[in-house]
Amino acid sequence: MQYILKLEGQELPLTAEIAATDQTIIAAIAPFFPEAASAEIKREQNGETTIIRLVKKAGTKGNYLENIINATNELNLSIALSWQLKQMEIRGELTLERLLKIQPLLEKAISEGETWEVEINRAISCLKACQSIASNQPIKGY
Repeated sequence: MQYILKLEGQELPLTAEIAATDQTIIAAIAPFFPEAASAEIKREQNGETTIIRLVKKAGTKGNYLENIINATNELNLSIALSWQLKQMEIRGELTLERLLKIQPLLEKAISEGETWEVEINRAISCLKACQSIASNQPIKGY
């Protein structure tokens, strides 16, 4: 009996020992194809040959991409507030008294801005860490 692994357009022959279980296939392939660790394994018989296919599942990158696509169109409070402060300054309306009145809003804008920064940096790091994966599926909304 022959065992052929089809992965990313390649056909790789496997020994009977490696092809014996899904776990042994994953253990053998994961060091070279990390996405194999979460892939679904499908087997089909073709005469004396067993064709084994690894079907990749969407991971973090897919989730972040979905979050980006579904993100609401919203302006960061810190940016909006900075524009308002600049307008007040241009009109000569920016005084210490006004700044003291909006102090709670300033603190909220700073806090929200820092939260956004952390989340954006986390998303960027996750996307940079992901390997490119070709897909025949169009992205929803495009």
